[in-house]
Amino acid sequence: MDRVTSAQTSTDTPHIVICTTGGTITAFTTPEGAVVAGDSDPATAAMIDELRAVLPGEIRVSARAVLDADSSTFGPAEWDLIVDTVADVLVDPEVSGVVVTHGTDTLEETAIALDLHHADPRPVALTGAQRAADHPEADGPANLLDAVLLAADPVSRDLGVLVVLGRAILQARGVRKWHTTDSVAFARNSPEHPVEDLPPELERPTLTGRARFADTRVDVVACPPGSDAAAVNACVDAGARGLVLEGSGSGNLPPLVADAVARLAEDRPDIVVVASSRVPRGEVTATYGGRGGGAELAARGVLSAGYLRSGQARVLLAALLSVAEGAEADVDVDADADAETRADADVDAAARVRREWSRFHLYN
Repeated sequence: MDRVTSAQTSTDTPHIVICTTGGTITAFTTPEGAVVAGDSDPATAAMIDELRAVLPGEIRVSARAVLDADSSTFGPAEWDLIVDTVADVLVDPEVSGVVVTHGTDTLEETAIALDLHHADPRPVALTGAQRAADHPEADGPANLLDAVLLAADPVSRDLGVLVVLGRAILQARGVRKWHTTDSVAFARNSPEHPVEDLPPELERPTLTGRARFADTRVDVVACPPGSDAAAVNACVDAGARGLVLEGSGSGNLPPLVADAVARLAEDRPDIVVVASSRVPRGEVTATYGGRGGGAELAARGVLSAGYLRSGQARVLLAALLSVAEGAEADVDVDADADAETRADADVDAAARVRREWSRFHLYN
């Protein structure tokens, strides 16, 4: 069944579906003082009951359990499940919006995974908490209320996936957790020029197909000063189809890492490399020349993470590779293809990702 993409869903009596995945928002504190996520059905039920008691009467909410764990345990398989679940929820034309409760540790990855697939005008809001459900100053209930109110408001349509925490509302792409404990847990890396100055095609492009994150390995490699090629080589040997290299400054890499990238460009054109930065804010650019400089890397086909940082760049790269590899398999490679034919298809898929990258990496 096709998802509803028109404005026909009712906003007079909005129905918001809350997809729960665990996290601190429903976590409890042990007698020893440790915060534990999981086994949170009672906390979830209490949270939903409390929410219904304070919501305006015209807003209806229902809950759907998806996962129940600390989000630090989440990875590609969980992103796939959450993307599939939200898409399934939005099949129902009576649903006005979706709220996903999520641990804050990996919320930024789930947010962009959802947003890359979300062409529906109805809002999807991710929220969570920095303090456990049994904390005397728990922030989860207020965050959940804000997220539901936002998802129910027609003004939120066509904005894509939103992150709602600590009274802040942020679009998904470029968002990252900026503080380990502060209630305003997230910030968004953004350009100095306003969104309205961007060409329409760069506002918030979505994927042309469904990515399967669990099937596509992309690794992030920290490249602090003095790094050698050991970590890069290990990831390649482990089967990575893409690498996000977290360098310094505007995306510059240590010389020995740059040498490894040069070898990859010659020997493994099927592997896509993206340069990111350990600097919290600003754009990764191909500015500096010399061995490991951004300009030299770009000349070798290394892509820039733009305003994304390594976590979200990893998700984007995995998504584009997955979709490109699926397209190549559908067109060129059958189940009986020999190894050389499959290798050629991988190179073609990588080339397609390099062509499409600039449409996604800048800013939404």
